[in-house]
Parts: sequence; structure tokens; C-alpha cells
Amino acid sequence: MSVEGTSTNVIRGWGCTPTGEPPPAAVATENTSSTSKGCLATIFTKGWRRTTLYAILVFLMILVFLNIALTLWIVGALKLTMNGVGPIRIVKGGIHVDGQAWVVDNLVASTITSQVAQPITIHSHRNFTVQVAEPDSSDHSKLFIKRDHLEFSGRALHVRDARGGPVFSAARDEVRVFSDSLAVDGPGGINVRSAVQVPIVRAPPAFDLQLESLTRRLDLRAPENIFLESRAGKIDITSHGNIKLDSVVGAIKLNAQNIVINNLKEAVRTETRNKNVRSTKVYQLCACATGKLFLAAPESPCVAHDDDTELCR
Repeated sequence: MSVEGTSTNVIRGWGCTPTGEPPPAAVATENTSSTSKGCLATIFTKGWRRTTLYAILVFLMILVFLNIALTLWIVGALKLTMNGVGPIRIVKGGIHVDGQAWVVDNLVASTITSQVAQPITIHSHRNFTVQVAEPDSSDHSKLFIKRDHLEFSGRALHVRDARGGPVFSAARDEVRVFSDSLAVDGPGGINVRSAVQVPIVRAPPAFDLQLESLTRRLDLRAPENIFLESRAGKIDITSHGNIKLDSVVGAIKLNAQNIVINNLKEAVRTETRNKNVRSTKVYQLCACATGKLFLAAPESPCVAHDDDTELCR
């Protein structure tokens, strides 16, 4: 009994693990089928379990191939490279875009520049807004570019030339133009509703200078002097009503070689004309008590006739 039990243990051990002496040929022949069945896993020997395992392995292999194919398709469609995505390349300090770029929502950037010798075009279907703001501050500046006008909101607007010099500045309190002259083309000119403070007002060459108020009066005020100068032409002052020259402290001086006052009324002669004096167009310039000027004959006194009620009225 002990011998058989020992031989049986040796046979089983040899069939599963190569330990001990090999079994006799007769015993090995009888237990070949049982030994092979005992060494293999049970799941490989049953029909439905084996089929299920193979099906799971095939399904996993299909998933792996689908993932690889989908990854390759995404890489090809987006043109992914080591430097960027399609026309977008990652460079030092930012990104480089070739062609057109569509921005769906917001674009946050510190600097937007074009390529060398290439223009940059920003197109929007409705409006284009540029906003600059500090993270912890409520103050911000906005630039609205709409279809028919341009709007800017901020504390001040500064325009500079290519050298960095100021050209135009606009704020709530004042608007400044730093060029040599401000030229406004068009028949309307400049329409000012309040006041204009300028050191000099002049017209361009070959043009007239007109200061006009259509419905109200026109005031020229200065703390010291007001100069009206025309170096190559004349100065015309036309008024529908009265023109008043008033000097509080000083005098009003008319300095010219010829002073001509047209359309003055002539006084009626109070004495008989001297026949020895030949007829001339030289008259006396007289003044009424009200300051109104009139002309009188050279041989008559420089007074108005008592019956004349229209001359000094």
C-alpha cells in the first residue's frame, strides 16, 4: 500500500512539475490523459468559457485599433505637429498664425503684430471691440468700431505720429491739436457752440478768412490786444445791425493814408453858395451830438439845419 501510494504521488508530481524521477513507461501511458487535463487550466478545457474569453480578446483588439485609427485621423485633420496645430505654430514668446484665424468668443493677447511687409486685417460681422483694463481696477478703456461710426471711452485719447510725437489729444476738459495748423475742408467750416481759445486764426493761402455768426452775435475778446491784419488784401466787416467800437480807457485810432466813409448823408445848405467857388466833391465831415457823422458843403457851417429831423436822428 505504501509503495503504490508513493508511486502515485510521484506520477502526479511529475505530470505537473518536473520533480523526482520519471515514472515507469506503463504507468505513464495510462495516466497521460489525466495528467494533461490536470496541468491545463480548467477554463481552457470548457467550451463556452473559452469562446467568451476569445471574444473579449477580439473586442479589446478592435477597440485598440479603433483608438489608434481615431488618433491618427485627429492628428491628420488638425495637422498636429511638434511645433503647433496646423497654421498655428508655437514660437518663442507667443504663437505664429499663417493665413486666417477665426475667433469665436474673446481673444486675450498683449501684442498683435503682422508678418514682415504684410498687412493685418481684422474683420467682424457686427462690431469690433478692444478693451484694456487692470485686474483689480474698475477703470478701463474701450474702442468700439461699428458699421458706421467709431466710439472710444476712456479718460483721454492720444494720437501720436511715427516718431512718437503728439498729434492730437482729447479729454473731457480740453481737446488739443499739436500740428502746425488745423485745416478743415468743406463749405461749413468749423461750427463752435461755446468758445474757441486759439493764439492765431488764419486762412490758408489763396482763401478768405470768415468769422460768421448766423443767428447770434460774434465776440472777439482778449486781455491785451486784438490784431486784424491783412497783408495782401482787405478786411471786410459787414453787419445787419450796428457796429460798435468801444474803448473804455484808451482811444480808437484809424491810421491810414486814406480814410473813406461812403453813403453819408449830406446836410442842407444854410447859406447861398458863393459863385466864385468852383464846384468840387470835397465836403466837410461833421458830427451830431449823438456822434452820428454827416457831410456838409465846404462853404456852409458844419451844423445841421433846424428843420432837418432825419440827419441827426
